[in-house]
Amino acid sequence: MLKLINIFDKNVLKLVNMNVKIKSLTVGALFFLGGVTVMAQQTKEKGEKEIEEVVVVGYGTQKKSNVTSSVSTVKGEAIANLNTPTFEAQLAGRSSGVQVTTSSGEIGAAPRIRIRGINSISSGTSPLYVVDGVPIFSGDTGGGNTAANALGDINPSDIETMTVLKDGAATAIYGSRAANGVILITTKKGKSGRFSVSYNNQFSIASVVKKFDLLQTTDFLTIANEKASAVNSVWAKGNAFNTDWQDAVLRTGVQSDHFLSMTGGLGNGSYYASFGYTNQEGVIKPNGMERISVRMNADQKVTNWLKLSSNLSYSETQYKGLNNGVNSISGAMFSAIRQLPNTPIYDSRTPTGYNIYTAGTASYVGQWDNIIPITSNLTNIAYIVNNNKYQSDLTRFIGSIAADVKVTDWLSYKLQVSKDRSVTTGFLYWNRVHGDGFSRGGYIDNNYLNLDRWNVQNILDLKKSFGENHNFNLVLVNEYQKQKSNYFFGQGQGLSSDFFGEVGLISGSYTTQFSGGANSENGLISYAARLSYNFANKYFVQGTIRRDGLSSLPTANKWGNFPGLSLGWTVSNENFLKGNKILSDLKLRASYGKVGNTDIGNYPYLGLYSSFKYADYTGIGYSQAGNDQLKWETNVKKNIGADFGFLNNRITLSADYFINKNDGLILAVPLSPSLGVPGNSINKNIGSMENKGFEFSLGADIVKNDVFTWNISGNLTLIDNKVLTLVDGKDIIGSLNGQTAYLTREGESLRSLYGYKYWGVNMANGNPVYYKANGTLVQGNIANSTYYLFDPSNPTVLGAQSSLSDADKQILGNTLPTYYGALNTTLNYKSFDFGVMARFSGGNKIFNVTRRDLLNQDFYNNGTEILGRWQSVTNPGDGLTPRLYGTKGNFINLEGVANSRFVEKGDFIKIDNITLGYSLEKSLIEKIGLSKFRVYTVLQNAIMFTKYKGIDPEMENQGMDYNSIPRQMTFSIGINATF
Repeated sequence: MLKLINIFDKNVLKLVNMNVKIKSLTVGALFFLGGVTVMAQQTKEKGEKEIEEVVVVGYGTQKKSNVTSSVSTVKGEAIANLNTPTFEAQLAGRSSGVQVTTSSGEIGAAPRIRIRGINSISSGTSPLYVVDGVPIFSGDTGGGNTAANALGDINPSDIETMTVLKDGAATAIYGSRAANGVILITTKKGKSGRFSVSYNNQFSIASVVKKFDLLQTTDFLTIANEKASAVNSVWAKGNAFNTDWQDAVLRTGVQSDHFLSMTGGLGNGSYYASFGYTNQEGVIKPNGMERISVRMNADQKVTNWLKLSSNLSYSETQYKGLNNGVNSISGAMFSAIRQLPNTPIYDSRTPTGYNIYTAGTASYVGQWDNIIPITSNLTNIAYIVNNNKYQSDLTRFIGSIAADVKVTDWLSYKLQVSKDRSVTTGFLYWNRVHGDGFSRGGYIDNNYLNLDRWNVQNILDLKKSFGENHNFNLVLVNEYQKQKSNYFFGQGQGLSSDFFGEVGLISGSYTTQFSGGANSENGLISYAARLSYNFANKYFVQGTIRRDGLSSLPTANKWGNFPGLSLGWTVSNENFLKGNKILSDLKLRASYGKVGNTDIGNYPYLGLYSSFKYADYTGIGYSQAGNDQLKWETNVKKNIGADFGFLNNRITLSADYFINKNDGLILAVPLSPSLGVPGNSINKNIGSMENKGFEFSLGADIVKNDVFTWNISGNLTLIDNKVLTLVDGKDIIGSLNGQTAYLTREGESLRSLYGYKYWGVNMANGNPVYYKANGTLVQGNIANSTYYLFDPSNPTVLGAQSSLSDADKQILGNTLPTYYGALNTTLNYKSFDFGVMARFSGGNKIFNVTRRDLLNQDFYNNGTEILGRWQSVTNPGDGLTPRLYGTKGNFINLEGVANSRFVEKGDFIKIDNITLGYSLEKSLIEKIGLSKFRVYTVLQNAIMFTKYKGIDPEMENQGMDYNSIPRQMTFSIGINATF
């Protein structure tokens, strides 16, 4: 009979000396699903060998028990079968201190990853990615026509582990590239012995998590004509149609994934080979991805002292994109949510079959029975997404060959030569019949982007023990890296036929041509050393030093030193704690490190001249002011932590406190316009900023027996960001997508939302009311677009004329979350497995610009929120939505600036993944040559709890939600078979 065990019951103490024995091995281990942490407690008895968790670190590996820095490992099986096109998206919720946000449902858009906060004001903030020891390209490699995540070229099914280096001691070995953290990816390797074949197949259905709540025809007619009545007009007429234009661009996507791998060993060698095919339709037309990937990893022991190895991967990926400009007339979501519901998508009377009106130089969606056409002459977005083309074809090779030489039993040398090459050919076509290409007679663009990086590493590894208690490990590294980037494009307009929109640029097929290009290169030379020492596996010290030389910086500052130090004390190995039946493991850690940020551009210190064209003349002009004192940005990381294990590690807890201080941040220093300096500024290392906080990881084996196991694990991060130093202490006002919405100020969080504080609606007349800086109130009189003082006790009277100026703007909230984490639970009963992961985040504010736009006062459709508008003293509405007045949305909603009326909390809880699987009995499948056969279902992005009024609080970019593509929810079924 199945019996549940309460791990907090005192009777469980009788079980603490039990260990799992596997033939000659003894292991008592707790593996946290999701890679929250990995703890192990080993004993060694006569005739038994000890195995121990090994953690990948920079330029090598270490025993888990010897690690004294802050490192998280995510195992491949924890993320197996998740339907995400790129591996880094699967880190979401898997590790404390790591925040992964996918702000768009567009396939190809890279998720945003922050390791212990954001660590720069103006430079790059993405971590360094290293695959099998090879530093690889990351970011967008789409060539400009489509979003194409460089990390999407790596098949997630090939990954064995992902290790996140978070603190200074762990990242210092990567020196100038590690300010934003480091993610080490280890791919699967061959296993000696029996040849094995695995096949995984997954089929998924993807749909948007939610659509915008828009007006249907009946309400639209009322609202549109109420707007028009304020300007003595009528706009809308006709109720024959009730079109949901969101359905014209959104769809249910079909997605499939096939993965075949082979592993085995021959003699003194082993190999791993895989082939993958992925085809994913996005939830918005015509977005999609198709990828073929091939990998071959091999290791061969040539002699007793020489081993050769190779890790080679090749992929071809095609992305189909679209125009989703947040305020672009042909932007898919921008247009779809504004289209008039009483007009149809199609019209059989037109040559195209779409509802399109064309006359002279005008071409827009047909107004049908309405009195006037849609504002801004919006195009028929259904025609646009079905006829314009955005495409990027990528080929990617990432490969390395290495020779390991065993000099002595305690000294080895490794030479690794690697190459990462990404080639993108981009294609764009704007149809000449309607839309962006109409005024140009058709438009076409071909482009080419070649990214090429060589990396050579020489690694000397010395491991030596003296006596029984003194253990040393010295790693010496010399690294050389050089990369080049080459980009060019050709464009043409005035196409002679739509045929050329299918095949690309062909001489003589267009009337006007354009071309251009760019080239850049940089190099890095490095020397590094890491010395580790422990005494009796109790006391640990590790020191790291790296010296980097970067070609992107001036001669005087080209070289920099990056040290790291960590200390550890395994208290549980002390005699006074050995054998403790409650506290089975205790380790204390402390670390310090200084690292840098090289993502500052290729030539930021030089005075540059660039090509310029004036009329029909070509020439060069001054484009960048030089600063020969410029340096890379630096980041000092401090960390203290403790790891606890209770009841023979049935319960584990890790806790860390960290401070990351960023210095020498590059900021633009204003210069007098009379100097003639481009941009009237020069870059200098002036800024500083700090991130500090706590991390917690907790896990427990609630039940663990031969029939039923139940594991719970979770993590929590609490973090605070503060800007310390700016140029002369002056505020930086920032904008994004045409919205002046940000303030960077000393003592405040980076890019805080900044704008006007909203009081509500004057119930006497429907005017919007705002706070001034001194706390008084002003109402915006809609009729004459003028502000007057407002007295809530006498709302019917317009006070003295006043103003609402920049001086009245206030900080409306921080855009960076102050807490985030996840909770995982996994249950296994006989042949069934079930898992759930929930993520949460909050403490940040979001400027919901989409919501504001859906309250527009033009001849567009609106969101249902507008139904709560003020109509009269007896029907005042929701108290937040002013009265309607056609064409005065800029004044009523304060378009172009932040407004607390549209600033919302970004807190949420999501049931992110729900997995159910069943494995067939071995006695059944062995008859047909199978060693494993599992069927499973997965529901991703399943349920969300939030008070946020938009579609999803994660659909934000720098704290702004603006016409993004809705994120997708996927339901998947699949099989895992091993022969």
